[in-house]
Amino acid sequence: MTSFRFFVYGEVKMEVSVTPLPHIFGCSRPSRRRTSPPKPYTEGALINLMKTAGKMVEDEADSEVLKEVEGIGTEATRASIIETIKKNGYIDIQKNIVHITEKGELLCDAIEGTLLASPAMTAKWESQLKKVGKGEATTAKFVENTKQFIQELLQAAPQKVAQLKIEAPVATQPTGLDTCPSCGKGNMMDRKTFLEWSEYRNGYKFFINKEIARKKLTEKQLTDLMAKGSTGVIKGFTSKAGKKFDAKLVISEGKISFKFK
Repeated sequence: MTSFRFFVYGEVKMEVSVTPLPHIFGCSRPSRRRTSPPKPYTEGALINLMKTAGKMVEDEADSEVLKEVEGIGTEATRASIIETIKKNGYIDIQKNIVHITEKGELLCDAIEGTLLASPAMTAKWESQLKKVGKGEATTAKFVENTKQFIQELLQAAPQKVAQLKIEAPVATQPTGLDTCPSCGKGNMMDRKTFLEWSEYRNGYKFFINKEIARKKLTEKQLTDLMAKGSTGVIKGFTSKAGKKFDAKLVISEGKISFKFK
C-alpha cells in the first residue's frame, strides 16, 4: 500500500522571497508575490494522482515503468484502494473533499523515508515482475526479496513508532451529556481540535469543530451546544469575506448551523 500525505492550507498570505539574479548583475532583488492555497483533493483527483504517480518519481527508469503500467493500481482497483484507506480511518471525506485524519498523519510519519512512502516501490516491483516474465529472474527470488523487504520494515517499525508522539483521544463527559445530541448514540470523544462520537467511524458523520468561522468556542458554549442543541449569541465570528458577525450555533438535521435571530 502506498501512502500519500495531504495538507490543508490556511488563509492566503503574503510572502517575500529573494530571487538571485544572474551573476553578471552582481546583486539580488526581493520579489513580492501573493500565494494562494492549492485546491483540496477530491476522490477523483486522488484516482488521477495514482494514475500519474510516475510524475512524482525522480528516477527516470522508475518513472517510465510507472508511466507504462499507468501508475498505482488499475482502473478496477484504484477506487477500492481509496475506500480501504477511508474505512481504516486514515482519511475522511466530507462533501467530496479528502481530509487526512490524525491516524493518517501518524501513518505518514511512521513510513516517512521508507520505500512504502514512494510510488517507486510499485515501479521496482513491476520491474522485477517483468524480469520474471522474461525468464531473467525467478518467482522464488521475487517472493524471497519481498519477504526480506517486509521483515526489514517490521524490524524497524517498533523503533520508528517509539519516536512518534501519539496522543490517545480523551473521553469526556460534559454536564448533562453522555451521548450524541443529534442521534442519541455513542460516547463523546475529544480529538483536540474537534469533538466526535464513537459512532463516527461506523459511518455516522456528526462532529463539532472547536473553532468555527475563526472563532474558538469556550467550554460552556460547547457544553450548551451539545446538551441543549444550541448556544447563546456568540460574538466575533468571521465570514469568508472577512466580515465580523454575531450568531447562535444550533444543531439541525445532524449539522451545525448559524441562527441569526
